[in-house]
Amino acid sequence: MSAPPRRGDHVAEPDPAPEGSPVSSGAVLRAWLGPGARRASATRAYGVSMLIVAASTALAAVMRPHFELSNLTMVYLLGVVLCAVAFGRGPAIAASVLSVAVFNFTFVPPRFTFRVSDTQYLVTFAVMLVVAVVIGTLTAWLREQVDFARRREQITSALYRLHRDLSAAATPTGVVESARARIAGLLDAEIVVRTSADLDNRAASPASGGSCEGADLAAARATLEKGVPAGEGTPLFPEARGLHAPLQGTTGTLGVLSAYARTPRGARDPDRVHLLQALAGQVALALERGTLAEEAHLARMHAETERSRSALLSSVSHDLRTPLAAITGAASSLRDDTGVMSGATRRELAETIAEEAQRLNRLIGDLLEMTRLESGALRVRKEWHSFEEIVGAALARLEPRLGRRPVQLVIPEDLPLVPLDDVLFELVIRNLVENADKYSPPGQPIALEAAIEGNALRFEVSDRGAGLAPGEQQRVFEKFFRGAAASGRPGAGLGLAICRGIVEAHDGTIAAAFREGGGTTFTVRLPREGEPPPVEDEAVETDVARNA
Repeated sequence: MSAPPRRGDHVAEPDPAPEGSPVSSGAVLRAWLGPGARRASATRAYGVSMLIVAASTALAAVMRPHFELSNLTMVYLLGVVLCAVAFGRGPAIAASVLSVAVFNFTFVPPRFTFRVSDTQYLVTFAVMLVVAVVIGTLTAWLREQVDFARRREQITSALYRLHRDLSAAATPTGVVESARARIAGLLDAEIVVRTSADLDNRAASPASGGSCEGADLAAARATLEKGVPAGEGTPLFPEARGLHAPLQGTTGTLGVLSAYARTPRGARDPDRVHLLQALAGQVALALERGTLAEEAHLARMHAETERSRSALLSSVSHDLRTPLAAITGAASSLRDDTGVMSGATRRELAETIAEEAQRLNRLIGDLLEMTRLESGALRVRKEWHSFEEIVGAALARLEPRLGRRPVQLVIPEDLPLVPLDDVLFELVIRNLVENADKYSPPGQPIALEAAIEGNALRFEVSDRGAGLAPGEQQRVFEKFFRGAAASGRPGAGLGLAICRGIVEAHDGTIAAAFREGGGTTFTVRLPREGEPPPVEDEAVETDVARNA
């Protein structure tokens, strides 16, 4: 008979030794849910019980010259107790009957016969048998209760580990993998998890594996439709090899959990059905939780996308329309001029067009950079550069914007080379300086300072503006966020977000803090790892050139 699991099903092998248990949970449940395993060792148990009775007889024979016959019965009672503790109720009762017979045959006159010369011994035999049976039964019952409690504790521990693994799984796929591994070891069975889609896609006819597989497929479908267990040990499709339990969630049946026992005789125990139902309930809840978590994550992403789209439209629409309106107005005035405008007016309109076009170009550039950052398309190409040269190039590009605003530059002459992407980091410097210029009063200086601290470069841009309001130190780096001081000033709130994205792409950090005396200081820290390439002395290079 071929195994029911087919390609595409989730099948798990048993977990041979779960953690924290001296024996495997599968072995525990084989002993609890598989009576056939105990019946297989019954012959051995009764045989050892006979040996215990024989040993009790030998001990009584040694004691006979020194003790009364009534005292010898205690030896047999002790043997019966040992049989009850070791093997249970059946062997203990058998040892009780055999002990009475052997005691009568061996020690009661006339010896070596089953005749009794004194009727008083009949009372002794009856009392001895009753006491032996009662003691053996009570001892065996106590042993069974202890074993039952121990098995319960081990099963509870295994269920706890299953619950822990299911709780740690964040996705439905992780839930299925954890459930397969744990339940396979717990039941010593092959575990198959089928969703409703898996069962709907299967052909209605029996599979090529044979009638057993067809019965199991029908049982699984019945379980999915009716929401009750089916398969071996149940009224529905008892001819099936596997046992199928519904994965019953709060919104309906999510699928079917199937267990194909490796010990068929043990699979017929009805307790196994209840246990598999309990396990399936835990798996169903975990699957539902994982599905809801994924749906909630998608909903959050959708909401974030909509919020970003709305913020983009509300923030950018005004900033796009303002320069476009200015460009359109100036260009229309120049177009409609009939020679009335003076040269100064025409130059002023041309400068307006140029300035607004540059502003529009910066805004579109910021949007493109933000898109690259969010899409993961930004690639950092680190090379060893002179930081002073990068700062100088950024300030040279900003010279028309800064005008006569003083810039205080504090960079040591011996500042070593720094590994970074010069094009991207120049954009960081320009955005930070533009931000400082935008929020600083006219005539107030902007301070730029760089230094090496340990294995990192520290770069600061400070202004003398109104500063950040409490709680804005972190939010100022969010896209489209504009602080209280930004009211009435142009901008879309993307410059500092771009700075953070580029700095973090360099494995660095950026932070904003209050500046002593008023204003804000933005601090960038970049790791300086590795050794820069050797730089030959300029005089040596000149001599080499002359010799050449």
